[in-house]
Amino acid sequence: MVLGVVCVSIFLVVIDASIVNVAFPTIGADLDTTDATLSWILTAYNVTVASLLLLAGRTADRLGRKRVFLISVAVFTLGSLLCSVAPDAGSLIAFRVVQALGGSAIFPSSLALVLPEFPVERRSAAVGIWSAVAGFGGAVGPSAGALLIELFGWRGIFWASVPLGVAVVVLGRRFLTETRVATDTGRLDVIGVPASVLGVALVLLAVVQAEHWGYTSVRTLTLACVGLVLLPVLVWRSRRHPSPVLDLSLFSIRSFRVATFATIFFGFAFLGGFFLNSLLLQRLWEWPVWKTGLGLSPSPLISVLASWWVGRAADRLGHRWLTAAGSGLCVAAFAWQFWRVGAVPDYWSDFLPSMLMLGVGVGMAITCITAAPLADLSSDQFAMGNATARTVQQLCYGVGVAAIVALLGAGGAEDLTRYPRPWIWLICSYTLAGLTMALFYPSGSAAGRAGLTAGGGSHARRRGRPGGRRSAAV
Repeated sequence: MVLGVVCVSIFLVVIDASIVNVAFPTIGADLDTTDATLSWILTAYNVTVASLLLLAGRTADRLGRKRVFLISVAVFTLGSLLCSVAPDAGSLIAFRVVQALGGSAIFPSSLALVLPEFPVERRSAAVGIWSAVAGFGGAVGPSAGALLIELFGWRGIFWASVPLGVAVVVLGRRFLTETRVATDTGRLDVIGVPASVLGVALVLLAVVQAEHWGYTSVRTLTLACVGLVLLPVLVWRSRRHPSPVLDLSLFSIRSFRVATFATIFFGFAFLGGFFLNSLLLQRLWEWPVWKTGLGLSPSPLISVLASWWVGRAADRLGHRWLTAAGSGLCVAAFAWQFWRVGAVPDYWSDFLPSMLMLGVGVGMAITCITAAPLADLSSDQFAMGNATARTVQQLCYGVGVAAIVALLGAGGAEDLTRYPRPWIWLICSYTLAGLTMALFYPSGSAAGRAGLTAGGGSHARRRGRPGGRRSAAV
């Protein structure tokens, strides 16, 4: 039941993000606003989520994972309700920030609630289910959004989240068990916290808005420089403060360190790849939105099935070669597009095969890249470890999309000759992600590294793990 409640919350967050993408034209027409203003509906949400992940993970450890999870879902639900009644674009952007305040804490607290419920030898299976539900939300989002907009207008995509959010809070209060890090009682770092929030926010804001402001504009360069100065301040404070917002001891664990580094390259390609495919169908092939949604749907639907399977396989085989194989299939998918896609639409022979390869590859890689950093952590490190990995991921998602836009150039989405450079970027990024895991990630399963047998118990010997603080049930 714990996994079910948490998966519904993740489905809620992911489907909301994917639904909003298809609602832009309708929102713009109804609220009489410009594309530049509309872009802030996404930018404000993404920047807020990314900048608060570290703080949310630390807060969940200190105040209790269940408490923070339920509050975050309630805030997200309230934000959805407010978005559904927003009178103008400015109000909608502000209410999206309210949504993001809740969404930023759902990710770290949800997995921290789920993983302690499973033994080491079954945790990747749990992450596989978690990833499959997230993938399913991304897959059905565009279609569900189009249907809701057709029936109820754009406001329907927001209020549809409200009953699901209420259900999660009600069921969560009954079935979730409270845990927290008993020894994490020190005061938060009054310098490290703002450095983490502002550093991540300013860097990501500069990256995602560079297309509109100009890559060499004073505003873009100023925000990027200030953010890049604050991030070393965060590391410096985290090395010295007794209760840091960023737990640097996580990086002493080889599996966490390598998987987080691989996440950088994976993040450069993941969201940017889907963004490029959407541009290809809509701009190059001039497909309408509904047809584009259908054309892209095979990949996320197949990834759902692959995620479900690969999570169980990773518990037996480990994450190393499964991530490498999944990344290799993603490389093959974009290499296929590089050689086959032309200006004249030919979906069945030129595009669909790449969607099938990408679906299997992403399903394998995203599950492992999510579970791999957490594989050798103790239960009291799950929230902070997941928050750290997801912060890196969100930053790299922004860089990846910005790179695709920059490589295409102004108006380049309508010109086939502009696509080879983004395809090469994606191929290289997925290749580096796969090679990083294949060459440096520990071999074998997490249970094997912990000295557990197939039916091992919780008293089995740990190998290569720092002595962590123990979680205390409350």
